[in-house]
Amino acid sequence: MKILFLTLLLFSVASAQTTPADRKDGDLKFEPFTIPFEGQNVAAELGRLVVRENRSNPKTNLIELAFVRLKSTAEKPGFPVVYLDGGPGSSAINIARAPEYMRAFMKLRDVGDVILLDQRGVGRSKPNLSRLSSEALPLDVFADNDVALRAFRERTVAAVNYFRSQGVDIQAYNTIESANDVDDVRKALGAEKLNLVGFSYGTHLGLACIRYHGPNLNRVVLIGTEGPDHTNKLPSTSDTSLKRLAKLAAAAPELEGKVPDLVGMLREVLTRLEKEPVTVQVTDQRTKKPVDLKIGKSGLQFLIMRDLGDSNDLPIFPAWFYTMHHGDYSILSRFAEKRYNQFGAGISLMTVVMDASSGTTKARMAKIEEEAKTAMLGHMVNFPFPGIDEAVGSPDLGDKFRSPIHTSVPTLFFSGTLDNNTPPFQADEVRKTFRNSTHLIVENAGHESMLVDTRVQQAIVEYLRGGDVSKTKIALPPLKFNELPKPKN
Repeated sequence: MKILFLTLLLFSVASAQTTPADRKDGDLKFEPFTIPFEGQNVAAELGRLVVRENRSNPKTNLIELAFVRLKSTAEKPGFPVVYLDGGPGSSAINIARAPEYMRAFMKLRDVGDVILLDQRGVGRSKPNLSRLSSEALPLDVFADNDVALRAFRERTVAAVNYFRSQGVDIQAYNTIESANDVDDVRKALGAEKLNLVGFSYGTHLGLACIRYHGPNLNRVVLIGTEGPDHTNKLPSTSDTSLKRLAKLAAAAPELEGKVPDLVGMLREVLTRLEKEPVTVQVTDQRTKKPVDLKIGKSGLQFLIMRDLGDSNDLPIFPAWFYTMHHGDYSILSRFAEKRYNQFGAGISLMTVVMDASSGTTKARMAKIEEEAKTAMLGHMVNFPFPGIDEAVGSPDLGDKFRSPIHTSVPTLFFSGTLDNNTPPFQADEVRKTFRNSTHLIVENAGHESMLVDTRVQQAIVEYLRGGDVSKTKIALPPLKFNELPKPKN
């Protein structure tokens, strides 16, 4: 899951803060911490662990990892449960303030202490590699792919130059170093082993933990699997998702048979926008004033890709395509406004360097290039990669990092049938070389809707306690689409 530009709590002066001079590698300090949840303040601890920035450099900086520890409610707590969030670039501590996620974390306390880790470069960890942008995105950023790529590359280069001027070793922000961080947390906590729960990019990191520190892991749960060679996505996956959505829309009684061919509608709209971009009015959150955005084929492909894996957004897709097909771009303007302001706010450099260093094998990249020639969303499924890889300067971790993982670590995989970002076949590819694994496919689940489901949470707890959940069946309610509005044009 690639979320390059964030508007959450990532942007702060934390990016310029450094580790205090009196701290040493391995130092761990705790302080009281509370998380508001359902009308109360949940008591926790905020831990700050000092680790080396680049373990291959004896003169490396010291950096600080932040994590929140929720004490276990179990009578006999098991190994700590470390939660690895996605993005890359999302703060596990910050998302605990969302009630649906905090419920999941509270449930995990049935197993052992729960550790919400802000990965290196993220959230309360120091340095925080998020940087605000001083200028808005160009108004034709969604109309011209070259303009978009240039804008994103310029912001990336500016962020790289800024953090390097602050003494940050950009090359140290990669998944292998993050996996070493996780094991250093284990050591600091004095735990023999850890349980891991990873979501989205957190599964990519979790798999690296299995590869490099498998003996120190008890059990692992991976939700929405991004394998070692899955950083860049196959364009055919989005074609499959769109066709599946079209089939559901054609049969949906609430759409009254008015969308018999969703894919055909989209093809016609893309062809139209390729010939002549449309202009929509949105509000620029910087100035609170309206601006006119141009949107062409590549921009629409990009906007669709951002939400195609999220079952929370899928219900509006038929209405979105239907209205555009009739020349009404009011729903399109809502999607464009959200992303224009989100991506225009700034850049999480950690996100970019992590994905750039994980890279892609030549064989997979060749397959991506071939599929993109005919796929409906083309190269935009991976935009702005590989176009900005060279701007980052991250070392490619190599094909050994991207090779299959042979392991006996007990691992539970969750996948959603509606998940375009990390479809079920990716988990199946990864677990071929796992000697002890289970794969639960959640019907009607998108990328964001698995961890927040109480049945998924219960299965995780049972598994981490050593139980067999292989016969568990979980199905979310079928999609119910938004009613079709009367087109404005």
